[in-house]
Amino acid sequence: MEYSRRSYALLAIDRRGPIVKKAISALVSLLLGGAVALSFAGCTTQNTAGGTVSNSEAHRGLVSNSELAAGIVKNDPYTWFEAEKAVLPSRTDCEKIALGMTLNAVIRAIGKPQRDIGYGASVFQFDVADGSVFTVRFAPDLGTDPSLPSYDRLVVAATDFGTAVPELYFPQQVVFSTLYPWMAELDMADITEVRYEAAAIGVAPYCHYRDIAYSEAQADIEGAYRLFSSPLHAIAEEEGMIDGGGYVKYDFITAEKTYSVTLSNQTVFLDGKYYRFDGALYKFAAPSTTCQAFITYIEEDPFEIYTYAEQSEKVGEFQGLGKFEFRAYEGILENMPKYVLKTAGEVELLILSARQFMIKGDANTVIYQLTSPADFSFLFPAAEE
Repeated sequence: MEYSRRSYALLAIDRRGPIVKKAISALVSLLLGGAVALSFAGCTTQNTAGGTVSNSEAHRGLVSNSELAAGIVKNDPYTWFEAEKAVLPSRTDCEKIALGMTLNAVIRAIGKPQRDIGYGASVFQFDVADGSVFTVRFAPDLGTDPSLPSYDRLVVAATDFGTAVPELYFPQQVVFSTLYPWMAELDMADITEVRYEAAAIGVAPYCHYRDIAYSEAQADIEGAYRLFSSPLHAIAEEEGMIDGGGYVKYDFITAEKTYSVTLSNQTVFLDGKYYRFDGALYKFAAPSTTCQAFITYIEEDPFEIYTYAEQSEKVGEFQGLGKFEFRAYEGILENMPKYVLKTAGEVELLILSARQFMIKGDANTVIYQLTSPADFSFLFPAAEE
């Protein structure tokens, strides 16, 4: 089911605090015709369960809350629409839609809308049996219980009949394999290992770490592989561009090649478009290795190495600090520092051996053991190791 971006606005309000919710709701209501509350007095709304109730009751969500419209799933906007509807309402049916009715009540009365044409508003269109188009503008109802689902807090603010259907904006609902064609060609049997990486976004480099796990377990390969068939939906640019947060990266390793998928704040950015993943991210149940790596923001992150001496000498300039993966070493200190690695930031590493280092100034004096193929063997001839 396709769905327009602008009706996600009310869902976005749910994710904020109560004060921000009210402020945003008030602004949206003002822009979309917040004065709708003035028209409630003295009106009645048809209750499809039988009888009528006052619009003040409809305004509180009591009508639609008594019975969920068929096919609607709580806070899932995809279930609010039906692009191809077999039975269309009559004009008489549509004329019964009154101000203050909730979206749920409207759907119970005349069925689901066919499209969303709102750019900055929740404006839904219903195709009518006589060929006309019934347009309904909804506004957030400030008087309802904020714990109610979104379809019980969108109320009718205005209605209109017409025949024109303007150009529509319909973001697609897709699966991962649609965005990454290689997924359709990659056989799960060819995957020998999977890698999981997660870290915060926007934090200072070098003094923060990426959490990494590897697994060769079939259950973990299958769990990560299921991501290929998981659905995503396109979202507006302003929804996808989020400062901070975190990302998760999956690597699918075969004998010939490694394939990768990265989600930043549950979102995939590809070919200039943002796609939101609402499912649960898979974490390995039986990892063979867990380790960490420095957060760096340049793929070939540069660093300098000096001898560890009172009169230190520069050994050289190198790249790829982000490729070094490590974990805490449980043994005792066996080697004294021989070199100092200076990052592009303020963090410095004391290199103990080809595969061990400490962080200079670390009060805990933790020794780290490298687990990655990348190491400091270029500093230590085999005869010295």
